[in-house]
Amino acid sequence: MDRKPIKKAVHITLIILIFIVIISGLGITYYRSIEFITGGLLDKTLSFQLHTLLFLPFLLILLIHIFFSWLWPKK
Repeated sequence: MDRKPIKKAVHITLIILIFIVIISGLGITYYRSIEFITGGLLDKTLSFQLHTLLFLPFLLILLIHIFFSWLWPKK
């Protein structure tokens, strides 16, 4: 069984989630700057909702990533 596509999908998903979590976190603390950069699309309320909503999926994908690294190390 080839695990490479699964590992790659987990890595890409984790990168996307990390990016969104960081941007939404910045949108909570520096909401005026992020609101200006996103053209009003990402305000403080939406940033907080995204940050809260993505916590569990981020944690799950991170644990899967760690599990894959532990179970099938690079050779």
